[in-house]
Amino acid sequence: MQPNRITPQALYPNNEREFKMLKNFENWLLEQNYSASTSADYMGRIERLCRKEEFTLAYLVENITSILPQYETTGEKSSYGKRSHTSVRQALRRFKMFLAAEKLA
Repeated sequence: MQPNRITPQALYPNNEREFKMLKNFENWLLEQNYSASTSADYMGRIERLCRKEEFTLAYLVENITSILPQYETTGEKSSYGKRSHTSVRQALRRFKMFLAAEKLA
């Protein structure tokens, strides 16, 4: 029996817009030739970061330029940013690129 995977949809039952944005991010990564596992991982890392920091995805979108530096190598939250071979940091960087490409930020 496989473990139940928590999906963003389950975490956002009342906010279809945030779920769609995360799925659009995942699809954008796939279009940029990222693997399916990396795309899903980065989407999940963005969702978990929002949950950990207790802010909404909309807040992250509006404040990505001030949030991202906190997780960079010299930022105050760099230790969290370098988790799993810097996957958190990479996910944030790609999310910022996604927002710029889609003209959302």
